[in-house]
Order: sequence, then C-alpha cells, then structure tokens
Amino acid sequence: MATLTVQNLSIAGLISSTMASASTADKFTNDGSTFLLFVNGNASSRTLTLTVQNTTVNQPGYNPITLTNPTVTLPGSGTNGGIGVVGPFGTGQFNDSNGQVNYTLDTATGMTVAAIKVPHVV
Repeated sequence: MATLTVQNLSIAGLISSTMASASTADKFTNDGSTFLLFVNGNASSRTLTLTVQNTTVNQPGYNPITLTNPTVTLPGSGTNGGIGVVGPFGTGQFNDSNGQVNYTLDTATGMTVAAIKVPHVV
C-alpha cells in the first residue's frame, strides 16, 4: 500500500500537480478538505472502492445511518480524457486511526493519482 503525498491547492491554483502511479491499494492523510484526482490512460473504466472506517453515523433527528464502502466508476481514456475527481472525504467516516483514507482500485494499470487539499478561506 502506497501513501500519497497531499499537495496543497492555493488561490493561485495548482498549475503542475504531481501525478503518482496508482497502485491497487493506496492511502493519504485526510483533514476533510482533500480530494483525489485520477487520470486513466487506459480505455477501460476502473472501479475505485473507498474504505469506510466508521460505518454508523449518528445524526440528531435521524435513526443511526449505516454506511457501506462506496464504489466509483472512473472513466476510461475515451471519456473526459480519463479524468475522475472524487472527494472530499468526511474525517469521521473515512479516516482510520492514523488519520488516513484507504482505498483500492480493481486494476491500477494506466492509472495515475494525486491527493489535493483545498484550503479553507474565511
């Protein structure tokens, strides 16, 4: 399992993000403001599965909500240039005990990924 380096987006933008080769199991540090940018260089779509760490959410006024690991179909290269953006991820549901989000890809061939943090502007 590879750990992605989170890159910071600023008001000036992120002109040149560093894309890493994706593996079938990656993780990244999450503060609730980070999203994943995928580029699929393969014509076939890929399936991303995010690991939910806290499967029960208690929201006032609702019965407990049970979450399952969500899956996302990332497009092949012929659709939107193979670009997929996923996130951000709630810390209470997705962070493991190390403050990281874990995910898997069904196939990593041709996939690159970047973890990008969006700043909070007040």
